[in-house]
Amino acid sequence: MEKIFKIEKEIYDKDILKKAIIDFEEVTKIFLEENNLIISWDTEEEIEEIFNELMNYYIWLFNQ
Repeated sequence: MEKIFKIEKEIYDKDILKKAIIDFEEVTKIFLEENNLIISWDTEEEIEEIFNELMNYYIWLFNQ
């Protein structure tokens, strides 16, 4: 299963977002294409959880 999330690149720091995605690639298939963040996993609920954790991690990296 795959889900697409719209990401506003004007809002998010591109370098930090790339770092977060690279770190999460060890867990799941995840990539950024244009303004679309695409996550693959077994269920939609788990994809939502992965996305939420990715955003929490992004915020943590941003605040470092």
